[in-house]
Amino acid sequence: MQFKRWRLSAVSPLVNAGLGLALLFTATACSKQDKQADTKPETPVIAAGTQLPAVWATRPLEGQVSSIALSGGLRGILAIAYEKGGLQFFDMEAEKLGEKANFRLKALGSGESAVIEDRSITVFPGITREGELKGFIYGEGLIAPAQIDLPVTSDHDIAGVCSGPALGTGLMRLAFWTDVNSTVLQNGIIKADDGDLRWVAGESTFTDFPVKSCAFTSDTLVASPRASDAASLVRGPLDALVSLENGKLGISTDMGMTNAEIDVKDGITVVAPATPDAMAAMGTMMSGGYPGGLIVIAGETKPGEHHAVFVDPSPLTLSTN
Repeated sequence: MQFKRWRLSAVSPLVNAGLGLALLFTATACSKQDKQADTKPETPVIAAGTQLPAVWATRPLEGQVSSIALSGGLRGILAIAYEKGGLQFFDMEAEKLGEKANFRLKALGSGESAVIEDRSITVFPGITREGELKGFIYGEGLIAPAQIDLPVTSDHDIAGVCSGPALGTGLMRLAFWTDVNSTVLQNGIIKADDGDLRWVAGESTFTDFPVKSCAFTSDTLVASPRASDAASLVRGPLDALVSLENGKLGISTDMGMTNAEIDVKDGITVVAPATPDAMAAMGTMMSGGYPGGLIVIAGETKPGEHHAVFVDPSPLTLSTN
């Protein structure tokens, strides 16, 4: 797999220029972008200090958050893993979906919907505290998140994961790295066939830095050595990457060449965490009334109180449609 690397540079002195993302391209991705270069509208670079409104929030959470993830589909779901243990699902109205399950997770990937054995379920990949990659599902008849095995094996503990839509070829694209080699991303596709899940491995991707987070944006796998969270925000001509580093939210729209810091503006009754612990984003949400997609940040909003806060990115996503 070929890859190219850019260091993000500040668009103003106020922007943290140290994010440093690597863009990892397959040969087919590069070819596709070349063919579309003449027809796809150019996405403008977003200025530093862009304000996005906080529009909704969960009730107080049960503690500090270690990781969050979103799923799309007809019923969007927000998954929240707690630092002290526990996994909880919420709908797009920020209401709990059933009870909390006592799974101890250190990372979550984006969720995808599937029909398995005539049941419609949503699957989130997650890494347990023991370094195992499992699937965590929600569906009809479940009163709490349930765990299933994923057909992904590793000789070493898995340290990080990211996932995204498989574009008609499977349940999800998935990439992960291990605790003994964080410079190699192992990626492939999870497929659902006749009620069973199977793993179709792709080529491993080698970086020249330890990977801290990754994300699938369109046909591109993006990895970062510094951002604790990264998520794709794709809608129409906007193909952006949202990232979280040291509690600062940023966005890149030009293949990682520049990164602009995002300022989240509190709503009338919604207070956003000043330094979020976790972030997730999705450019298209078919439920919940978010026509421009959704960014969710989780963290402490006042001493001892934590919320997941829904942020509206439509000033960015709809302005380019």
